[in-house]
Amino acid sequence: MPRVFYMPRTRSTRVLWMLEEIGKPYDAVQIAFEDRRSPEHLARHPLGRVPVVELDDGTYLFESAAICLQLADLYPGAGLIPPVGGQERGLVYQWVLFAVTELEGPLFRWRQEMRDNAADAPSRDRFAHAATAVEGAIGAGPWLLGEDLTVADIMCLSILSGAHSYELLTDWPGLQAYVERGEARPAFAASRAR
Repeated sequence: MPRVFYMPRTRSTRVLWMLEEIGKPYDAVQIAFEDRRSPEHLARHPLGRVPVVELDDGTYLFESAAICLQLADLYPGAGLIPPVGGQERGLVYQWVLFAVTELEGPLFRWRQEMRDNAADAPSRDRFAHAATAVEGAIGAGPWLLGEDLTVADIMCLSILSGAHSYELLTDWPGLQAYVERGEARPAFAASRAR
């Protein structure tokens, strides 16, 4: 049974969502902010961050995208990742990496620019291009690869959900609907309950 070390309202939520979608038992250990730099937690993650997953063999894995991909591989019956070698598998890798490189960074920088009342917000433009690309990829959807939710959707949705909560997706009605579909899933609600 995997054990996830997490803090609420962090990238841990996407790992919790993955585990809820998988539907198998797991253990969740909440880390207090002040315990992130403890020797015990630093042994799990060299920078003292979350999430971290302890796998059945006692090894630790960190970085939320890596954890989500590994969990999808460990539980193929959940249907969150296509078989190895196919075009759809490559698309999952593409959108998972796109989520963390093209959506998440620009979104965080854009929000910082907004907090700083910056007259110019170049990160908004970069996020806009990425958001438009995701919206176009979903098309008729309902998910990135069509009818089946994948780990790529969980990664993209975990980022876009934050943008939606700040009303930053008004220019992308397709993404608003995508986020609302994701947030309507029971596994999403269960992950947020933590």
